Amino acid sequence: MSIIKKTTGVRIRKIDCPYCGIRMEYQGAQRIQLGQWGMFLEHWDNLLSGALHVQIYECPKCGKLEMFRIHKKR
Repeated sequence: MSIIKKTTGVRIRKIDCPYCGIRMEYQGAQRIQLGQWGMFLEHWDNLLSGALHVQIYECPKCGKLEMFRIHKKR
């Protein structure tokens, strides 16, 4: 794995699929919602838990996904 470019402070990695051995494609950055939905508290747990910021890469052959956490700058 090596870094091929930086965009807006986020490193875009050059990685190969562990199953197929071909280059994975960068799909962008997303926020994954944390928490769970419950019958009594409904969506409050989701709102209070926050989100996990990740970069997503996909293998064009087998569909394997790799996610890397985007760390906040301190």
